[in-house]
Amino acid sequence: MDIHPVWKKVLEELDICNWYKTLLAEYQGTPAFADHSITEAQEMIKEFGYDKTVYDAKTAVYTVELVDEVRTVKGLGSGITISLKDGFVDVAMVFDLDHDVKEGGKLNKLCEVLGQPPVPEKPSFTNYKELYALLKKIFTKYDEISNKVIDLYLEEPASLSRL
Repeated sequence: MDIHPVWKKVLEELDICNWYKTLLAEYQGTPAFADHSITEAQEMIKEFGYDKTVYDAKTAVYTVELVDEVRTVKGLGSGITISLKDGFVDVAMVFDLDHDVKEGGKLNKLCEVLGQPPVPEKPSFTNYKELYALLKKIFTKYDEISNKVIDLYLEEPASLSRL
């Protein structure tokens, strides 16, 4: 599988597979909190500083940031969406690495992208306290990935271009 060298380096350096497996082991509560309030969850996401979060009832997805709207150093973009359907947390992250290549995917698919065994499960939560703690860890990792991508481009942009 072809993967952008910056994306691969970031995921490997941050040990995304072990991080996700640890997150998954910690958040497998049953029964999953399927009847949570959409508004309550959206307000919780906004508490983390994502004021533009929008919920789409058709897809049951919270669009937290859009890659084309969030530009940082050198025009790099990032985006994140979250589904809390049936009490399971399904997160997709995307990074626009050079205005032509968008890399990312769902958290539970990133190990497979790196050539490791897939992790098909998703974390679950049983109450709002668990949801808040889970979201905090996810947003912390999202920020960490974003910062690492920026750092790599600032350190050695020419050597990290697509081969």
